[in-house]
Amino acid sequence: MMVALGKRLAASGLAILTVLLLSFALLKLAPGGPFDNERDAPVAVIERLEAQYGLDRPWPEQLGSYLAGVLRGDLGPSYQYPDYSVAELIAPALPLTLGLGGSALLIAIALALPLAAMAGVRGWRTVLHTLAAALLTVPKFVLAPLLILLFAVQLQWLPAGGWGSDPAQWVLPVITLVAPQLGVLLSALLQGMDQALAGDAVAAARARGLSERRIRWRHALPLALPLAAACLPTVAIALLTGSAIVEQVFGLPGLGRLLVQAAINRDYTLVLGCVLTVAVIVAAVNLLAEAITRWLDPRISAGQ
Repeated sequence: MMVALGKRLAASGLAILTVLLLSFALLKLAPGGPFDNERDAPVAVIERLEAQYGLDRPWPEQLGSYLAGVLRGDLGPSYQYPDYSVAELIAPALPLTLGLGGSALLIAIALALPLAAMAGVRGWRTVLHTLAAALLTVPKFVLAPLLILLFAVQLQWLPAGGWGSDPAQWVLPVITLVAPQLGVLLSALLQGMDQALAGDAVAAARARGLSERRIRWRHALPLALPLAAACLPTVAIALLTGSAIVEQVFGLPGLGRLLVQAAINRDYTLVLGCVLTVAVIVAAVNLLAEAITRWLDPRISAGQ
């Protein structure tokens, strides 16, 4: 297992480097630059700014300098916020995004497990599959305005956005993130439950006279968990990418919103810093999901 995870760790490092190289190339190929907004500034001033940040050097040299800084833990200065480094801008935004995504993930898991356990109850299987499909079909950029319209504008139960000390400000953003990820986890668990309930282990449990409730919770659901664990990387990526939409809609100063603003401003180092942070988080979740899946299903490790 450790050898397999070590290989995955090396592959994750290569994937992070590839993402960083592609992001750097796309930023350089995109029209415009970080100082295009300084339209009234003299050409000499723009040239001095580019020289100050090394943007007048050839691309390979810029890339080598940036990667050397990353290896030292230095993500560079921000072009649009010269008084702050990229790390200083990401530091307050990252906990909000992780807290939002982590809360959504825990709630989705807490709801998916008991719902999936009901799959063996007569009449509930079709209802649950329909619910999972419905949750998957509603995009976040549609769900968020609908929730604001209903709960903030019509009912006036919850705030429409903003960020502060009021826990109620978390409710609508978390619901927006939970809904589609609950659909993903529930679909995987239901598929696993269908297979488990039709398998030999459940048939043997029924032959021993165990109750259907015990069979669902103690025999079928554990067999369905590896499929759900395999979905964790997909769910994590969706939560991180979806946070950009949710943070924009609800006005939350998280990593997703910071990335969108950095891309609009052509703040190259800030974009790369955000992309690198997301890539590292996704790689860590992939490794964690791999470890959980192997722990839940030892046959995977035995097959390596």
